[in-house]
Amino acid sequence: MPSSLAWIVDGRRMVQAGRRAAIPAHLTALLSPSERSRLQGFQRTPRACEFLLGRLLMRRALMQASACRLEEIDIEERPGDAPLVRISGVLADGVAQPAVSLSHSRGWIACAVGMGTPIGVDIEAPLAGRDLATLAEHAFTPAELSWLAQQSEDEAGEDAFYRLWCAKEADYKYRRHAGEHNALAAISAVPTLRHERQAHYHLCVCSHAPAGQHRSEEIALEALLELSDGQANA
Repeated sequence: MPSSLAWIVDGRRMVQAGRRAAIPAHLTALLSPSERSRLQGFQRTPRACEFLLGRLLMRRALMQASACRLEEIDIEERPGDAPLVRISGVLADGVAQPAVSLSHSRGWIACAVGMGTPIGVDIEAPLAGRDLATLAEHAFTPAELSWLAQQSEDEAGEDAFYRLWCAKEADYKYRRHAGEHNALAAISAVPTLRHERQAHYHLCVCSHAPAGQHRSEEIALEALLELSDGQANA
Protein backbone atom coordinates (compact mmCIF):
# COMPACT_ATOMS: atom_id res chain seq x y z
CA MET A 1 0.00 0.00 0.00
CA PRO A 2 1.37 3.46 -0.86
CA SER A 3 2.56 5.55 2.07
CA SER A 4 4.03 9.01 2.55
CA LEU A 5 6.02 10.86 5.16
CA ALA A 6 6.82 14.54 5.51
CA TRP A 7 9.60 16.02 7.60
CA ILE A 8 9.72 19.70 8.51
CA VAL A 9 12.67 21.63 9.92
CA ASP A 10 12.66 25.13 11.38
CA GLY A 11 15.87 26.47 9.88
CA ARG A 12 15.13 30.15 10.52
CA ARG A 13 17.96 30.56 13.03
CA MET A 14 20.55 29.45 10.51
CA VAL A 15 18.93 31.11 7.49
CA GLN A 16 18.56 34.47 9.23
CA ALA A 17 22.17 34.49 10.40
CA GLY A 18 22.94 36.07 7.05
CA ARG A 19 26.62 35.10 6.93
CA ARG A 20 28.50 32.58 4.82
CA ALA A 21 30.13 31.50 8.07
CA ALA A 22 26.72 30.06 9.01
CA ILE A 23 27.31 27.31 6.42
CA PRO A 24 29.63 24.67 7.97
CA ALA A 25 32.21 23.27 5.56
CA HIS A 26 31.79 19.72 6.86
CA LEU A 27 28.13 19.83 5.80
CA THR A 28 28.77 21.14 2.31
CA ALA A 29 31.21 18.25 1.93
CA LEU A 30 28.20 15.89 2.09
CA LEU A 31 26.80 17.36 -1.13
CA SER A 32 27.47 16.07 -4.62
CA PRO A 33 29.83 18.05 -6.90
CA SER A 34 26.91 19.53 -8.86
CA GLU A 35 25.14 20.54 -5.63
CA ARG A 36 28.27 22.25 -4.31
CA SER A 37 28.61 24.09 -7.58
CA ARG A 38 25.04 25.34 -7.35
CA LEU A 39 25.47 26.28 -3.69
CA GLN A 40 28.44 28.46 -4.56
CA GLY A 41 26.36 30.25 -7.17
CA PHE A 42 23.84 31.70 -4.74
CA GLN A 43 24.40 35.41 -4.20
CA ARG A 44 22.24 35.59 -1.09
CA THR A 45 23.42 33.67 1.96
CA PRO A 46 19.87 32.96 3.28
CA ARG A 47 18.98 31.23 0.01
CA ALA A 48 22.23 29.25 0.13
CA CYS A 49 21.37 28.11 3.67
CA GLU A 50 17.88 27.02 2.62
CA PHE A 51 19.37 25.06 -0.27
CA LEU A 52 21.86 23.30 2.00
CA LEU A 53 19.26 22.48 4.64
CA GLY A 54 16.91 21.13 1.98
CA ARG A 55 19.54 18.80 0.56
CA LEU A 56 20.55 17.58 4.02
CA LEU A 57 16.90 16.95 4.91
CA MET A 58 16.41 15.08 1.63
CA ARG A 59 19.26 12.76 2.51
CA ARG A 60 18.03 12.20 6.06
CA ALA A 61 14.52 11.46 4.78
CA LEU A 62 15.71 8.95 2.19
CA MET A 63 17.99 7.23 4.68
CA GLN A 64 15.12 6.81 7.12
CA ALA A 65 12.57 5.77 4.48
CA SER A 66 14.72 3.26 2.60
CA ALA A 67 17.33 2.29 5.23
CA CYS A 68 20.02 3.20 2.72
CA ARG A 69 23.42 4.64 3.64
CA LEU A 70 24.38 8.24 3.06
CA GLU A 71 27.02 7.20 0.53
CA GLU A 72 24.39 5.36 -1.55
CA ILE A 73 22.46 8.56 -2.30
CA ASP A 74 23.46 10.41 -5.46
CA ILE A 75 21.91 13.78 -6.34
CA GLU A 76 22.49 15.37 -9.73
CA GLU A 77 21.57 19.01 -10.34
CA ARG A 78 19.59 19.87 -13.47
CA PRO A 79 19.29 23.55 -14.50
CA GLY A 80 15.68 24.71 -14.29
CA ASP A 81 14.40 21.39 -13.00
CA ALA A 82 14.25 19.28 -9.85
CA PRO A 83 17.41 17.28 -9.11
CA LEU A 84 17.78 13.72 -10.32
CA VAL A 85 17.98 11.44 -7.28
CA ARG A 86 19.31 7.89 -7.24
CA ILE A 87 19.65 5.38 -4.41
CA SER A 88 22.27 2.72 -5.10
CA GLY A 89 22.11 3.69 -8.75
CA VAL A 90 18.31 3.29 -9.01
CA LEU A 91 16.08 6.30 -9.70
CA ALA A 92 14.04 7.57 -6.75
CA ASP A 93 10.81 7.39 -8.74
CA GLY A 94 8.22 6.27 -6.20
CA VAL A 95 8.14 2.75 -7.65
CA ALA A 96 11.54 1.08 -7.54
CA GLN A 97 12.79 3.51 -4.88
CA PRO A 98 11.03 6.08 -2.67
CA ALA A 99 10.16 9.33 -4.44
CA VAL A 100 11.17 12.63 -2.85
CA SER A 101 10.03 16.27 -3.02
CA LEU A 102 11.38 19.44 -1.39
CA SER A 103 10.03 22.87 -0.51
CA HIS A 104 11.17 25.86 1.55
CA SER A 105 9.67 29.14 2.74
CA ARG A 106 11.30 31.81 4.91
CA GLY A 107 13.57 29.39 6.71
CA TRP A 108 11.10 26.52 6.98
CA ILE A 109 12.19 23.42 5.06
CA ALA A 110 9.94 20.49 4.11
CA CYS A 111 10.77 17.16 2.51
CA ALA A 112 8.18 14.54 1.61
CA VAL A 113 8.93 10.93 0.66
CA GLY A 114 6.51 8.62 -1.14
CA MET A 115 6.76 4.83 -0.98
CA GLY A 116 4.84 3.26 -3.86
CA THR A 117 3.66 6.67 -5.04
CA PRO A 118 4.94 9.81 -6.74
CA ILE A 119 5.03 12.77 -4.35
CA GLY A 120 4.76 16.55 -4.29
CA VAL A 121 5.10 18.90 -1.31
CA ASP A 122 4.77 22.62 -0.70
CA ILE A 123 5.33 24.64 2.46
CA GLU A 124 4.43 28.31 2.85
CA ALA A 125 5.14 30.57 5.83
CA PRO A 126 2.64 33.48 5.80
CA LEU A 127 4.13 36.96 5.64
CA ALA A 128 2.33 39.90 7.26
CA GLY A 129 1.35 42.58 4.78
CA ARG A 130 1.75 40.37 1.71
CA ASP A 131 -0.50 41.42 -1.19
CA LEU A 132 -2.44 38.17 -1.46
CA ALA A 133 -5.06 39.65 -3.81
CA THR A 134 -2.48 40.52 -6.45
CA LEU A 135 -0.78 37.13 -6.09
CA ALA A 136 -4.13 35.40 -6.47
CA GLU A 137 -4.92 37.34 -9.67
CA HIS A 138 -1.69 36.11 -11.24
CA ALA A 139 -1.71 32.53 -9.95
CA PHE A 140 -5.33 31.33 -9.77
CA THR A 141 -7.91 30.40 -12.39
CA PRO A 142 -11.28 32.22 -12.62
CA ALA A 143 -12.96 29.30 -10.84
CA GLU A 144 -10.37 29.39 -8.06
CA LEU A 145 -10.72 33.16 -7.71
CA SER A 146 -14.49 32.75 -7.47
CA TRP A 147 -14.08 30.20 -4.69
CA LEU A 148 -11.57 32.42 -2.89
CA ALA A 149 -13.92 35.42 -3.11
CA GLN A 150 -16.53 33.47 -1.18
CA GLN A 151 -14.19 33.11 1.79
CA SER A 152 -14.13 35.71 4.55
CA GLU A 153 -11.57 38.53 4.41
CA ASP A 154 -10.15 37.92 7.88
CA GLU A 155 -7.67 35.24 8.97
CA ALA A 156 -9.86 32.51 7.51
CA GLY A 157 -9.54 34.15 4.09
CA GLU A 158 -5.75 34.15 4.39
CA ASP A 159 -5.85 30.47 5.33
CA ALA A 160 -7.96 29.77 2.25
CA PHE A 161 -5.41 31.52 0.04
CA TYR A 162 -2.50 29.49 1.38
CA ARG A 163 -4.50 26.29 1.29
CA LEU A 164 -5.14 26.79 -2.42
CA TRP A 165 -1.62 28.05 -3.14
CA CYS A 166 0.03 25.06 -1.45
CA ALA A 167 -2.35 22.61 -3.12
CA LYS A 168 -1.51 23.92 -6.58
CA GLU A 169 2.23 23.78 -5.92
CA ALA A 170 2.14 20.28 -4.44
CA ASP A 171 -0.07 19.00 -7.26
CA TYR A 172 2.25 20.50 -9.88
CA LYS A 173 5.32 18.86 -8.35
CA TYR A 174 3.49 15.53 -8.07
CA ARG A 175 2.43 15.54 -11.71
CA ARG A 176 5.83 16.72 -12.93
CA HIS A 177 7.51 13.91 -11.02
CA ALA A 178 4.97 11.26 -12.02
CA GLY A 179 5.13 12.19 -15.69
CA GLU A 180 8.90 12.34 -15.85
CA HIS A 181 9.36 8.84 -14.42
CA ASN A 182 6.16 7.35 -15.92
CA ALA A 183 5.23 6.42 -12.35
CA LEU A 184 1.51 6.82 -13.04
CA ALA A 185 1.55 3.72 -15.23
CA ALA A 186 1.55 1.56 -12.10
CA ILE A 187 -1.05 3.62 -10.22
CA SER A 188 -4.67 4.13 -11.22
CA ALA A 189 -6.08 6.03 -8.23
CA VAL A 190 -6.53 9.81 -8.22
CA PRO A 191 -3.93 11.48 -5.97
CA THR A 192 -4.92 12.99 -2.64
CA LEU A 193 -4.04 16.48 -1.41
CA ARG A 194 -3.34 16.51 2.32
CA HIS A 195 -3.23 19.96 3.90
CA GLU A 196 -1.81 20.78 7.33
CA ARG A 197 -2.07 24.15 9.07
CA GLN A 198 0.48 24.76 11.81
CA ALA A 199 1.29 27.85 13.85
CA HIS A 200 4.00 29.11 11.48
CA TYR A 201 3.27 27.46 8.14
CA HIS A 202 0.91 25.72 5.76
CA LEU A 203 1.93 22.36 4.33
CA CYS A 204 0.39 20.33 1.52
CA VAL A 205 1.42 16.86 0.35
CA CYS A 206 0.12 15.31 -2.87
CA SER A 207 0.37 11.53 -3.20
CA HIS A 208 -1.60 8.28 -3.45
CA ALA A 209 -1.11 7.44 0.21
CA PRO A 210 -4.41 6.98 2.12
CA ALA A 211 -4.95 8.94 5.32
CA GLY A 212 -3.84 6.10 7.55
CA GLN A 213 -0.59 5.72 5.66
CA HIS A 214 0.66 9.30 5.96
CA ARG A 215 2.41 11.09 8.79
CA SER A 216 4.27 14.35 9.29
CA GLU A 217 7.00 15.11 11.77
CA GLU A 218 9.01 18.16 12.77
CA ILE A 219 12.66 17.49 13.51
CA ALA A 220 15.10 19.75 15.32
CA LEU A 221 17.61 21.77 13.33
CA GLU A 222 20.39 20.42 15.56
CA ALA A 223 19.47 16.84 14.63
CA LEU A 224 19.66 17.68 10.93
CA LEU A 225 23.03 19.37 11.27
CA GLU A 226 24.40 16.22 12.89
CA LEU A 227 23.63 14.22 9.74
CA SER A 228 25.93 11.26 9.35
CA ASP A 229 25.90 7.82 7.81
CA GLY A 230 24.98 6.31 11.17
CA GLN A 231 21.54 7.96 11.15
CA ALA A 232 20.05 5.67 8.51
CA ASN A 233 17.98 3.80 11.08
CA ALA A 234 17.46 6.65 13.54
